[in-house]
Order: sequence, then C-alpha cells, then structure tokens
Amino acid sequence: MWTRTAEYVVDLKADEAEEKVLWYRITNCDSDVPAMAIAEVQLTQSQNTRSKIDKTYHCVISFPEGEFPNREQLEDIEDQMCKALGFEDHQRISAVHQDTDNLHLHLAINKVHPKTFNVHDPPWDYYTRDRMCRELEQKHGLSIDNGIGQGKRFGKEQEMNAHSEKQTLWQWIQESAKAELIHAGQTAESWQALHEQFAAHGLVIKPRGAGLVIGTLDGNVHIKASSVDKRLSFKRLSERLGEYQAPAQKKETVPTSGPQPKAHYQAGPRMPDEAAKALYAEFQAQKQNAWEQRNAFKAQQKTEKDAFDQQLRAWHQTERQKIKTSSLPGAVKRQAYQQLVQERQLLWDTQRQKEAEQRKVVFETNVPLTWEQFLVQTAERGNSKALELLRNRKQKQARMAKALITAENLENARHIVYEHLKPIAKRNGDLMYRVQDGGSVTDERTRVRVDEVTAGSAFLALSLASERFSDQPLDVQGEDAFKQQVVQFAAQYRMPVTFKNAELEAERQRLCQIMDSQAPGKTETLSPALEAFITQRNKLRDKVSDILPHRVWTAADRGDLMYQGRRNLTDGTQAVLLQKDDEMLVKPVQPNEFQGLKVGQTVSINEQGQLTAHGKGKGYER
Repeated sequence: MWTRTAEYVVDLKADEAEEKVLWYRITNCDSDVPAMAIAEVQLTQSQNTRSKIDKTYHCVISFPEGEFPNREQLEDIEDQMCKALGFEDHQRISAVHQDTDNLHLHLAINKVHPKTFNVHDPPWDYYTRDRMCRELEQKHGLSIDNGIGQGKRFGKEQEMNAHSEKQTLWQWIQESAKAELIHAGQTAESWQALHEQFAAHGLVIKPRGAGLVIGTLDGNVHIKASSVDKRLSFKRLSERLGEYQAPAQKKETVPTSGPQPKAHYQAGPRMPDEAAKALYAEFQAQKQNAWEQRNAFKAQQKTEKDAFDQQLRAWHQTERQKIKTSSLPGAVKRQAYQQLVQERQLLWDTQRQKEAEQRKVVFETNVPLTWEQFLVQTAERGNSKALELLRNRKQKQARMAKALITAENLENARHIVYEHLKPIAKRNGDLMYRVQDGGSVTDERTRVRVDEVTAGSAFLALSLASERFSDQPLDVQGEDAFKQQVVQFAAQYRMPVTFKNAELEAERQRLCQIMDSQAPGKTETLSPALEAFITQRNKLRDKVSDILPHRVWTAADRGDLMYQGRRNLTDGTQAVLLQKDDEMLVKPVQPNEFQGLKVGQTVSINEQGQLTAHGKGKGYER
C-alpha cells in the first residue's frame, strides 16, 4: 500500500502528456531521492510485525480555484498539519498536484515511527484536520471554508471541480454515463467485460496509486473511480471480480468488435446545447488543422535546411580544395580563402532570410484562432448560435470590466480577478492564467504575455508585471486599446509602475493628476476648452430659460446623478453632462468612459469620479 500511494504522490509512473506534480518534498528520511525514500519507509514499516492495520496515512489538502499559496506557505501548512495529527517525527512524502482546476497537496505519511517502530493512528482525525484548516486559513490569509460537512479542504473530486467553468470528466460522467457505469460495475462477470462496458463510453478503468481511476481513451484526463460512486472503488470491484486484469488489447483503444463508443468526453467550455457543442467541435478541428499545417511546414523546412547546409558544406570544401591545389602565390591564396568564407556566409545569410520570410507567410496564414475569434468569424457568416455565444461572452467581459473600473481600491480589484484564476504550470516553468472573462495570461521567465486580451487579462498582466519588475520601467507591447487599458489601470489604482514608452508614461501621469484633482476636498482643474464650454452654456441661459446652470463636477457631487449626454469639446476631449437637482454638472471623461448610457438614466458616481452603478432610464433597465 505504501509503495503505490507514494509513487502516485510523486507521480513516478506518470504517462500523461503534461506533468501534474509542481514540486515534491521528502521529510524525516535519510535520502531525498523518491525511490530510495520509498524503500526506506518500506524497511521502517517492516520492523513492526504486530500491527495489522494499514500503516500508510494518505490525505489531500485542496485549495479553492484561483487560490495559489506559495511553497513556503504550503510547507508550513504541511508541517503544522502533521504536528497536530501527531506525525511531526514520522517519515513522509508530499507533493503539490496541478492536474485539476484546484491546487492540492498530497501527504503520504508512514504511521510507523522511525525510532520506536510504534504505529500511530490518530483518532477522530477529521476533527483535528478541520480545526487546523481554520487556523491555517487565518494564519496565511486564505479563503475561509465552512468546516466539516461543507466545503472541506479535504474534499472529494466533485468538490475540487465544482467551480470550474469548463465541463470536467467527472461532470460529464455524472450527466451522461454514471448509471450505466455503476450497472456495469455490479453486473459485469469479469474485468474484461467491465473494460468493454467502459470502452463503450470512450473510457478506461485502471489502477493508479492506491485505487482505481477512470480516464479517457487518450489518457489525458483521469479521475478517481470512487469519486463517481463507491461501488466502483478498487475494494468493491476486487471483492467481486478478483485481482485486477488489464484489458485484452495492448493499446487502450475502442474494441473493433463489441460495443462501440456511445458518447465521448471532450474537455472544453460548458456548452448549453448540441448546436453549441457542434460549433466547439468545429473550432477544435479548425485549430488542430492550423497547428498541423504549421508543423508540416516546419518539418519540410527543416529537411530543406539540412539539404542546403550539406550542399553549402560540399561546395565550400570543393572550392577550398581548388584554391589549395592552385599555383597562386601564398598571399593571393590567403585572400582567396577569405573571399570564399565571405561568399559562404553571404549564401548562408541569404538562405536564412528566405526561410524567415517563408515562415512569416505560413504562420500569418495559419494562425490558430482563439474561441472568441472563431465565434466572431462564424457570426459574421450569419451563424445565429455563434452570435448568441459571442454576446454571452461579451456580457461576461463587460461585467468584469465594469467591476474593475468601479472597484474602490487595488485589493478589491485584485480580488475580482484573482478569485476566478485558473493557473496551469507548464513544464518549462511558465505559469498560465485563465481569467473568468475569457482572457489568458502567461507569466514567463523574462516577460508577462497576454495571450487573449480582455479587461481582466490586462489588469492581471499589469499586476503580475508590477510585482515582478517593479524596479524597472515596463515595456508594453500590443494594440492601442490594450495599452490604454493598462495605463488606465495603472493610474486608477496608483500601481508602483512606470512605462518605458514616453507617451504611455506621460498619459499615466496625466490621468494620475486628473484623479488627484478629483480627490475629496479638491476641485476639478478646468481646461480652457472645458471652461469655455461652461461659460458659453451659462451665457445662453439669458436667452433660453430651460438651460440649467452649468458648473464643473467635483468629488463632493458623488452619488446618484442623471446622465444628460456627452459633448465633444473644442480641444478634442470629451465631457459628460450630469444633472443634480437644478444644476448641470460637467465632467471631463476619456473616450472609453461612461459608455452605453442613455439620456435620462440614473447613474451613481464615487468620489474618484468612477461610474459605480447604473440605475433606470426611460422605459428600460440596465
């Protein structure tokens, strides 16, 4: 039991395409090599022949989606938990797994003390664990769970995936195959018959760690079998079918005879209906085709490059031999050798430039689309379902953008984005984040890259960059709209950053000055164009009695106001009109501020001059 559990924790027999272990730790063992530490614990356990109970203690500490404690915090959580359970001096192997949307820490502990060889089996351990979870949450500033019976950190597979935006394998089985899989587990007469029933749903069942897992045929996704139902646990099935037997096929593929797959699990966003699922399948096929064309071109170009290099090498050797065997004087030969080297370098550079131009053309014409880009293109061709899905995404993005713009402070804004994060650690050490509004950001070694631009991803990228590169100006690359959004966030939340681009830095400082002028107790600094507009409107009151007195908006005017339109000023800037009782307030704004409002609509504005809530307009709601 110890060997299988420990090997699962450190993933010694992993066959997935992506690594699931972020890092591992070995405690109270003489060796820090997993295989040797496992053998060391086996030897310790063999010294106790009296106890008949399981000598391995295995538990999982799971964190909510988007919560990503650092290694120092995780090690302290492990140490304090083991101390509370009475395992402080016991041998153990721990590892952080990242194969689900929830970061989780596995603990494999030897119950046998390494010196006394007595077995320690903590009574009522779940109460101790629950109490420690509450204490450690407070200590490390983690989100607070409800305790035993609700939202436990020592959770089940379904609890770890409950907040995922995508449809997980567990969810798909619950909705599409659970009843049939349980029936197969209760009625199958052999392991081979059970494998055939699972294959009919595009699934496999096989040992992993100390139990069974259910996975897809391609081996990319696995879940615990017991998380689907206890009747599919290793113990229940072994008692009925005997020792586990692998499928008869050498490869885990669908049998050519017998039941064929009824439905396949496909990882991806949750789709509301069959039409949406068909669209997503088309998107996946189109994306795969683009990558295949790219890969085919790269393979072809590598072949051509190798052939050219061989020809160039052969030509150079031939020409060099000609010079060597010629009757030219020594000085002339040396000059001829130098000229030959220059010609070879010129040919090499010309070929590399040609290859780069070819790559640029192929890569620009075979760009794998994002899901949103695919929806845009499909909607433009008249597909109503794509338009519906696109509108839903836009609404989600607009909600997060509004929440960020109206957030009262930096911590509040970070909570809006960070609570929905879906971090994925890649093999090269990069950390990829998926934001709830559809954006994605990759934190690389030397830069922070925004893969899909949204308000959430722009804020996250700036927040990560400000933490990692706070001692140097930030070089922001991308479209103008993205740059403007980054600058606005930097000014709005007073992030400790400066920008390498002089225009962006000047814009950041200008926005900061405007926001400072709108602070409580300060009056808006009037530009000549704004002052001229207010003066002109007040002069017209002598001729048009319906015109209300105009003045500039100040922080003291915060609260509910009535939106009365937007005006373009003579210097190219814009201002909005906000009615307060019998006065008309004029507030300068950026082009992307206060969009989507209707005349007569009630809005709420905070002290910083930010729109915080929309009220009712004339005959409609927002």
